[in-house]
Parts: sequence; C-alpha cells; structure tokens
Amino acid sequence: MERVISTTAIITAAGSGLRLPGTAKKQFRELGGIPILIRSLAPFVTSPIINNIIITVPEEDIAYCEALIEQYYEDCEKPYLVIAGGGERQDSVFGALQSCPDMTDFVFIHDGVRPFVSMDLLEELMLVAQQEGAAIPASPMKHTVKQIEGAYAIETIPRKQLIQVFTPQVFAYALIMEAYLHAYSESFMGTDDASLLEQMGEKIRYVLCSDFNLKITDETDLFFATQLIEKNMI
Repeated sequence: MERVISTTAIITAAGSGLRLPGTAKKQFRELGGIPILIRSLAPFVTSPIINNIIITVPEEDIAYCEALIEQYYEDCEKPYLVIAGGGERQDSVFGALQSCPDMTDFVFIHDGVRPFVSMDLLEELMLVAQQEGAAIPASPMKHTVKQIEGAYAIETIPRKQLIQVFTPQVFAYALIMEAYLHAYSESFMGTDDASLLEQMGEKIRYVLCSDFNLKITDETDLFFATQLIEKNMI
C-alpha cells in the first residue's frame, strides 16, 4: 500500500514586533477581536492536507501561545507543537524543521502575521510542490521599481521581470533541509526560505495569489487588515 503523504506547517511568530507600537507583540495583537497569530493559524488547523503544526514564538511566550491555541481551538485534534524561536527567522525555521515528525514529506512555512491565507491557496501550492518540489505564492508588481544609489534613483527595473512573494512557501522536506544546511555552511542569510534554494541554483515555481495575503508589520498594515475584515472583503 502506498504511504499517505505527510505534511507539517511551520508558523513563524518569534519576532519582537518592534515596528508595531503597543505593549503586546504584534503576533498577539488583536485583529477584529482575535489575535493575529490565531487568525494566521486558522487555515492550517482546518485544512485536511495539513497533518502537523509547529509554531515558533519567543521562549517567554510559549505557555501563553499554548493557552491561546487551547482557547480558540479547543476541539482541534491535529497535533501541534509550540517551540522557542531563534535569534533570526532563519534560525527559528531551522529549529522547527529539526522538530518535524520523522515521516514529514512536505513543509508549509508561513509568517504568523499573515492572517488572510485561504485553504484553496494551500491546496494549489501543495499540488505544485508535489510536481516541482517547491512552490511559493506571489503577485505581479504594480508599482514602478527603481534601483538607487544614495539619494538618487539610477535605473528602472522592468516590472514584467518582477513579482512580490508571500507565504506560505511549500517545499519537499528533504529539499528545504538540504537548502538550510547549505545556507549555514556558506554563512548565507536569506530574506525568505525560497532564497535558500536560489542560493543552491534552484528555480522555484510561483503561484499567483491575492494581494490580500498581506503581512502585518506596522500600523498601516494593521489598518488595512482591519478594513478588510470590517468590509467583509476576505
């Protein structure tokens, strides 16, 4: 009998959230009355294609995060683990990768402050990742992008050659572990997980998705996210 594919979702929420003012860290700030991290977890808790979940948070917030999950997802029978994050996001993800169940075939790596991911997107990314080994969500660039030197713009970069990339990013477990080990051997720190594959010379398939898959980094992002919820646009 063919073995069923096993997936693990890694939700990164170990940042300090300094760019969003307030006493609470941004991943625990409420958005429409619900903590942002809890909203970001929702599709992974609900989706039948996700088998396990690992959440990285600051070490001092592990118990608090576990309590939030029990409060909002008390009926969840899906295995989950809350672990301490590392000094950088890359360190947090690497720690989570090492904590994945032994039989994990694919991992979904997602920012804990992206609360508007759909289950349809998870399924589409999974299908592509099974075919290609990796898949990332993206949307076309809408603004003109320029290279700068000091205080001057010196060159316009053609938009048709550019995309903006989101999460979750999906990878065959063996492939992303190879990329992480290679990155550390080269002292390379990427801006996202896909960049570690690029460092090895890999190409990554992208899947177009909604611009509403925003990352809540500052007060402007929080304002727009609140508007999306209040106007029932997501």
